[in-house]
Amino acid sequence: MRIAAINQQPAELHIVYEPRPDGPIIGFFKETPIAAAVLDYFGRRFTYDGVAPHRRDGSYDVKALRPGEWIVEPGLVYRLDAGRPARAA
Repeated sequence: MRIAAINQQPAELHIVYEPRPDGPIIGFFKETPIAAAVLDYFGRRFTYDGVAPHRRDGSYDVKALRPGEWIVEPGLVYRLDAGRPARAA
């Protein structure tokens, strides 16, 4: 019998660092406002794309994220606006 290792990267590698709102509030998730877009510590802009997928154990399923998708706590997915240059932080 062969057991394959699960190649799940730590969720911390997929979380936006110090997000701050950059757009209107478009809803709420777990009593937290959902911004249409956020800026991270480095000035990169991300737009809202949905709710983060979870594994059975409750951790984020980072393998289910598509390229350019990042997690913003408390469990939202934002997509990097690759065409926009970073703003000064």
